Amino acid sequence: MKELLQHPEIEKIIKLALDEDGVENDLTTKCTRIDHSLKTRATILAKLDSIACGGRLVLKILELSGTAEQIKPSILVEDGKVLKKGTPWIFLEGPAFDLLRLERTILNFLIRMSGIAYYTAQVVKAVEGTSCKILHTRKTSPGLRRLDIYSCLTGGAHLHRRSLDDAILVKENHVSIATSFQELKDGINEYRSQARFVEIEVRDFVELKYAISAKPDRIMLDNFKLEDIEKAVQIFGSSVELEASGNITLENASQYAKTGVDYISLGSLTHSAKAADLSMLFDFKK
Repeated sequence: MKELLQHPEIEKIIKLALDEDGVENDLTTKCTRIDHSLKTRATILAKLDSIACGGRLVLKILELSGTAEQIKPSILVEDGKVLKKGTPWIFLEGPAFDLLRLERTILNFLIRMSGIAYYTAQVVKAVEGTSCKILHTRKTSPGLRRLDIYSCLTGGAHLHRRSLDDAILVKENHVSIATSFQELKDGINEYRSQARFVEIEVRDFVELKYAISAKPDRIMLDNFKLEDIEKAVQIFGSSVELEASGNITLENASQYAKTGVDYISLGSLTHSAKAADLSMLFDFKK
């Protein structure tokens, strides 16, 4: 999981964020005319319960902003741990000038990542007591997929398809455009060795029977009713992994999990998670 944060793409994202915030020319902080040697301690804490996610990313932000030697970070709560309301998470000690100009960049990453991790953890908790695993989807913010997926995994979800070159996932539009289902099966077999897994999406039992013939690793039951998912599990559950998807929420996730389905995937983990309520408080030492 940590390799997601070590990918070169993460550096590009952070550099873009620093440039976007114009941290090299913070006019407001310049207006204070504070001495650049003025030290302070900034404390990042949760105003509401959350899940810590992204602490190690702060170290990278300091490095790429050129402030790693000036600002000393202390991470008190590791990623994946519960962050209780009012609990200090990260201390940052160093020049007030630098901390002021980096405040929003740091918090923007942390509120999104911790928010996704917290919501994911709630869904994971909702299916406790079943063998069902929660999966993320590709419904992520453009450019932020690795961070979004890392956040889901931090919250307890399992890895699904990260990108188009990672796995084969045949959906209805692929079936519609293919010359024939046999041609599609031949194509799957040609590229199967390059894929981490093969999955086919189906909308009813007729499509499900066709999909089984392609020998996928997993079949996605798209917008199936609960009773139909139970039926699919009873008939096909011993021969192929089954994933439920479509209109699944935190409120009804446990009902889907109790059908015996192997996986549940939710786009809401990344596209609808509420940002964590975090603050960075300063203790100036003049």
